[in-house]
Amino acid sequence: MALERDGKVEVRMEQLTALMGNDLPEAVRKAREIYERGRKPKTVRVRRSFVRLEKFGGTVENERKPLPRSERPFSAQMITPKGLSLKLYLVMLFAAQCEAAIGKEWPQPYPIEPNAQTTDSWEGLVATVAKYAGPGVQASSVRTNKLRQITQAMKTLEGMELLRSATGVKGQVSRGVLLLCENGKSKDTGAASIAYTVPTDAELFLEIPVGFFTNGWIYALTNSEIAAMLMWFDVLKFDGMKVTPEGGTPITLGFVLSNVRHGFYGLGRDAYETHRPLEAFGVLEVHRHWKRYDSGKWMDFKEESSDMVCHRVTLQDGAFDREAGAVVHEVLRRRDATNEWRQPMSGFLQPGRL
Repeated sequence: MALERDGKVEVRMEQLTALMGNDLPEAVRKAREIYERGRKPKTVRVRRSFVRLEKFGGTVENERKPLPRSERPFSAQMITPKGLSLKLYLVMLFAAQCEAAIGKEWPQPYPIEPNAQTTDSWEGLVATVAKYAGPGVQASSVRTNKLRQITQAMKTLEGMELLRSATGVKGQVSRGVLLLCENGKSKDTGAASIAYTVPTDAELFLEIPVGFFTNGWIYALTNSEIAAMLMWFDVLKFDGMKVTPEGGTPITLGFVLSNVRHGFYGLGRDAYETHRPLEAFGVLEVHRHWKRYDSGKWMDFKEESSDMVCHRVTLQDGAFDREAGAVVHEVLRRRDATNEWRQPMSGFLQPGRL
């Protein structure tokens, strides 16, 4: 019987191939340059409320339909198939923390395009798949299309009050922008915006490894995978459990119940199921209870069951120290050939372990 191909994987592999052959190497080079000459933050800090609601948003009836978009945290609001806003904003936070000290503002974010004053730009730091539209009156060059994508993402972020035009005139993002605080408080202040400052030790923030940016993971992963990773970074930092496997070294395990995933993180099951490709990429290690199938379904399910243990997740050591493009492309190639994500030989929680 012929193998049924996964069209989404084919498209994603084509897009990643295009990125690796064009924008991705330059974006990675620029990220490393900015990091090396800057303050070299150990991690990139993201205020917790960008990822997790401060108050429970409510229970949803359909597992595959999370909270209404406007009621989700910002990271979940930005999950769209092709949107650039989530990746762009996180890259902006990375650049800001390379430039500004803890607790300080970043007074002069980069322009969209390089100019006589600076060669640093969002055009150089961002990787996109921007195709040539072909000859004709309305045709656009690859560069023009890329600049359009960045500009549109900035306007989306402006509408969410995560940045504003440097001129103070709405929509004039091409003339420069100023970052606003990622906790969304600018929406509550009326005309006055709250400028972005690098989170201090006294604030609640999750931490993204620098390699997430300097090795291109921010562009090799999908928006859903990035939003899920932000959730796991948060869960592992604030709710993780230190355990010691038999004969092993201590690790931090985290899990998230479906009502918490929906009501605090605004993520549906599709986003949660990204743990499978993320595991295949060597980013997460997923410990499955022996009574659960890999799909997450429970053996001998009963409504009154009280021992339905969730998957436990931990972050792989050095997960983002590798070049993302090559790692993700190889896994996608295998997935395209076999229609299966690579599954580990171990990683199942047996009775009496962990």
